[in-house]
Amino acid sequence: MSNAFLMRPLQWASITATSTASGYAAANLAPWPVPRMGRVWRSASVTGPILTIDLGSDQAFDTIALFGIGTGNAAPDPAWSWQIRIATDAQGPSFGAGLFWSSGSLSGMVSGTLPVSGRGKALWLAPAGAPATGRYVRIIFSSAAAAVFQVAMVAIGQRFQPARNYSFGAAFGVRDLGAIDYAPRGVVLRRPGAKLRGVGLTFSGLRREEVEDTLQRLFERVGTTDPVVLVTDPDAHPQRQNRMGIGHLTGNLGTIHRVPGAFQSEVNFVAVD
Repeated sequence: MSNAFLMRPLQWASITATSTASGYAAANLAPWPVPRMGRVWRSASVTGPILTIDLGSDQAFDTIALFGIGTGNAAPDPAWSWQIRIATDAQGPSFGAGLFWSSGSLSGMVSGTLPVSGRGKALWLAPAGAPATGRYVRIIFSSAAAAVFQVAMVAIGQRFQPARNYSFGAAFGVRDLGAIDYAPRGVVLRRPGAKLRGVGLTFSGLRREEVEDTLQRLFERVGTTDPVVLVTDPDAHPQRQNRMGIGHLTGNLGTIHRVPGAFQSEVNFVAVD
């Protein structure tokens, strides 16, 4: 499979938490209508807070990504772990004995090197035997020594991962939302702004069915305004937290028929996490 994948987060019907600090509602975790890292959910205590997400109906998904993980306003505790449970519409939201699939205990963050923000990221890729669809997703946090958990966004969806890698080399950059100009007397006028990570990938050997069945439909759904998750290296690596992000695609979204049986697509992405 490819060394990168895209995922369109699903919208969900509701989310509840067993522990919530005042002013930090679990509803802040939704990546819709736009992903905003400034709104977070924070537990009131560290004693095993649980999030339960209702997707509204049985939906296909194979990926769960968490962004902005921390302990209060501090860096995340490297000792924390999490567990994912999935139940179908028929099994119901109670997660009764035997009426769900469990991931077992998972290590916390996907790597040891934190992003510049100091907030962690977690990634779950469905293993063999995991259910292809589900309605209710339960996330259980545990093993942290700090006072509270804090998470900025949860993205659940089905990833598009081509059969072939993106071409050698990725274009890494930064989008500076500030501005700089000069007064008539040559005085620098500076307005600082956030610096957002950007990356550009070229898939030069996509198959026709990948384009027609998945990628083009993904482009048509998300456009440049809806959120999308991009992971440029899903394999374990110390830098994996810096190789995943949530944000928006930019520029013209399309594919080119290069040679018989092969298409080329260029993906430009700006992360907001």
